[in-house]
Amino acid sequence: MHDILKRDITKELGLDSLPEEERQKVLERIGKLIYESVMIRVVEVLDEEDQDAFASILEEVDGDPAGGDKILKFIKSKVPNIEEIVEEEVVRFKQESLDVMEGLE
Repeated sequence: MHDILKRDITKELGLDSLPEEERQKVLERIGKLIYESVMIRVVEVLDEEDQDAFASILEEVDGDPAGGDKILKFIKSKVPNIEEIVEEEVVRFKQESLDVMEGLE
């Protein structure tokens, strides 16, 4: 698993040849996809009461750039293995992306 974490996804997917602005847009989309996967995993491990509390926090901070700290604080307090979940989702994304690219060759 750690081998794939070390691989540079921008090079593997050929993003390094894109103009900087386009590369940043693609990387932002990738970040959003990984973020969504992590959030799904987080919700799956929360009990119903914590899911309700999490939903309330998300509504409360909707659109507030400073709200990320509040979300992260809640997640860290309820999901002690959040770093592991993030790592697993990054690895999953990279592996799926690499599999697609290898299929195109």
